[in-house]
Amino acid sequence: MNIVNWLACLFGGRPNRDHEAANSDFRKPPKTDVSVAEPESWEASGCDELAEPVCAVSSQQVDDWFYPWLFECDAFEDLPLTPSETSLLNAFKQVAAGQRLSNQLVPRLPMVIPQVMRSLKDERMSGIQLARQIAKDPVLVGEVIRVANSPYYRRARKIASLEQAIVLLGRDGLQQLIARVAFYPIFKLRGGHVIHQAAARVWCQSEGCALVCHCLAKRFEEDMFAAYLSGLVANLGLIVGLRLMDQQLALGHDPLPRAASFYREFIVLARQLSQRIIEDWSFPKEVIAALSEQIEPDGEGAHSPLGRCLRLGERYSKLHLLIDKGHLSVGDFDAAALMADPCYRRLLVESTA
Repeated sequence: MNIVNWLACLFGGRPNRDHEAANSDFRKPPKTDVSVAEPESWEASGCDELAEPVCAVSSQQVDDWFYPWLFECDAFEDLPLTPSETSLLNAFKQVAAGQRLSNQLVPRLPMVIPQVMRSLKDERMSGIQLARQIAKDPVLVGEVIRVANSPYYRRARKIASLEQAIVLLGRDGLQQLIARVAFYPIFKLRGGHVIHQAAARVWCQSEGCALVCHCLAKRFEEDMFAAYLSGLVANLGLIVGLRLMDQQLALGHDPLPRAASFYREFIVLARQLSQRIIEDWSFPKEVIAALSEQIEPDGEGAHSPLGRCLRLGERYSKLHLLIDKGHLSVGDFDAAALMADPCYRRLLVESTA
């Protein structure tokens, strides 16, 4: 089964929340200890008017901090484009327009992934039956056990049983885990040092963004899995751009681009390509719309609920990564609302896993 067919299976509808609540084999995970009063609407949160201190940090400002760090630069420079940079942008434009989109950019998936996803949609499937299917893939087994023992679930005793871990994670947790395991190979690049490290950092940020989007969607009663996927795939185009950059620079033995104008256009093209890829993969319309709303550099075009989840998820995850890696201090901006938000604090819990 190719990835297009698998994704069609994966995104075949909203989760049946009524069934999840009634199914004794799958229970919701315990709440974390981040009991901060939460707003009941987007308007109450202040994010529509950017009233919260963290929202006052614009998407552009966060990107100005994040992308130079991503490429190990102190800062991008106000320089004219070099011939190498112009050539790379032209090549990336062709990819973003669909003229050079290669199937080799998307690896094949293990057959157990679509099998397990189908099983998750089967109301007759028990935890024991699901454990038997997951047991066929050592990578999935290890990840299920690891997540079940993470600080998020606050278990007094370590879980060693796959069946116990599956019950603890529930259908929602398993959907996230399987999507993460499936998409990880796409983000794993073997290029030069800078490209390899940039890809690893992009994956960390994507994971964090997905977690924040899921948390925000739960808060505002949106589709949590669609929100999680939005965060996970928002950087697909950037990964393709990194792969292309690595190939082009290796051919010409050229240095890494330094011009600020190069990266401004490169990032917009990457976001356009992310949208194009998930359109080709027949993702849900709300996920496509959410990614489309992020294309403009200021990120203020997000009007749909999922788009706003993604907008804030991008900021939270980038700020968290910069702070966690010591590149940014909470004293560099007003971080009071950031630290008070349970959806940001979820990242703090996960980073200790």
